[in-house]
Amino acid sequence: MRVLFLFLFRWRPTTIVNPKTIVTILKYIASIGLLTYLIYSRRDQFTAFLEQEKNFWWLAAALATMTTAFMFSYLRWQWLANAIRLDLTLGEAIKLGFIGAFFNVVAFGVVGGDSLRAFYAARTKKGRVPEAILSVFIDRAIGLMVMCGFAGLAWQINGYFGNAAETKEQLAIASICNTAGILSLLGAIGLMAFLMFPGIRKFAPFRALTKLPKVGDLIDQGMEAAALYSKNQKAIGMAIVFSIASNLLFATTIWLVSLGVSESPPSFVQHMVIAPIAMVANSIPLPGGVGGMEVALAAMYESYGASSGVIVAICYRLCILFVSLIGWIVWLVGGGDKMRVES
Repeated sequence: MRVLFLFLFRWRPTTIVNPKTIVTILKYIASIGLLTYLIYSRRDQFTAFLEQEKNFWWLAAALATMTTAFMFSYLRWQWLANAIRLDLTLGEAIKLGFIGAFFNVVAFGVVGGDSLRAFYAARTKKGRVPEAILSVFIDRAIGLMVMCGFAGLAWQINGYFGNAAETKEQLAIASICNTAGILSLLGAIGLMAFLMFPGIRKFAPFRALTKLPKVGDLIDQGMEAAALYSKNQKAIGMAIVFSIASNLLFATTIWLVSLGVSESPPSFVQHMVIAPIAMVANSIPLPGGVGGMEVALAAMYESYGASSGVIVAICYRLCILFVSLIGWIVWLVGGGDKMRVES
């Protein structure tokens, strides 16, 4: 009763009527609503899934490929961090990467894990806060650029093998993939321009872009990062190579999961188109991307005549949970929020 009394008489409207709080609540409602709709509308698929045999060897292989994919992404970050003299060891990059993966699940957000990586990198290397933030920013930007390019290229390869768009859904997928490919190409051209000619960021048209609402700060950080990396272009090249490898492994993971839990999944080549779109959907600003990836996988699978997209997405999430448990163990071994860092 005392707790209830204090809550009633000390509560202030501003505690709840906070725009950020409202947006967060709406995001959770959207994620839960999407998952509920998908599961309810496809409940017959779940009934069939419970009765069919599963191949746990394929699922074990999926766990291995996903863990390896995360490792490549941590190598990518280490190269980008060290290119601007952050001096992260491989062990530090892997440790902070896995802890970030853990908080992506616990905090239900990609930004949460990235912010934590930057925070601990800055604590580990005193006085290098801007470099830590920029390394995480450019790491995420390159990952997204390669992911979009991967989708566009995979669609072209898919067509080369005779899998041209036939249905309205597949035509829509073709448009999405081609758009993603174009955006990736434009991003690559812009990145190379700033790497080769870092001084162009001082020109009036580019400075005007930094004044744009909401995206201005991101553009400014991107140009600043490109200027810093212009002195070590090899790091950008290696980051792209590692990003391609991790994207291939993530796509392979989804395919392996489908072999383990689905009776008639799309082909491996088709998964090279399906996976990048699903991963981009996983990056939308919902809690952990939950709901976005499930909708994308369900739609993509159904466009190829398969009906197990939601089940594959949920099992894929369980694989992510497995990798996050590695971060939890690293977090515990390191002493949690009191984890020792070098001065």
